[in-house]
Amino acid sequence: MSTFVDVVAAALMLIGCSLALIAAVGMFRMPDTYSRIHVATKPATLAVVCTVGAAVLLVPGPAASTKLLLAVALQFWTAPVASHMLGRAAHASGQRPEEPWVLDELADAEAADTIAATDAADESAG
Repeated sequence: MSTFVDVVAAALMLIGCSLALIAAVGMFRMPDTYSRIHVATKPATLAVVCTVGAAVLLVPGPAASTKLLLAVALQFWTAPVASHMLGRAAHASGQRPEEPWVLDELADAEAADTIAATDAADESAG
């Protein structure tokens, strides 16, 4: 049984290291901020999951495993929020995606909010 667990842990570790390498290379290869945010979040999160999964399999005792699983839960909780906030900050600073076919729904929503606020101000003043 121990050999099987060691093999699975080694495979998870190799997969995690490969995903981390993909994320690192992608940071230099992607053309714009939004693509870099994506590449920093998706493969890096999966890399953490795989490497921590390997550690959970190899570390004895429930206390250490609980801490490692808590680290995975926090990674899943904070990475999407951080990437969302980085994307909104990039949009607010005026950075636009490289590809011209990208649909900018946030600009449309902000324009609709501005129109609604103007209409409300006109009604209250008039």
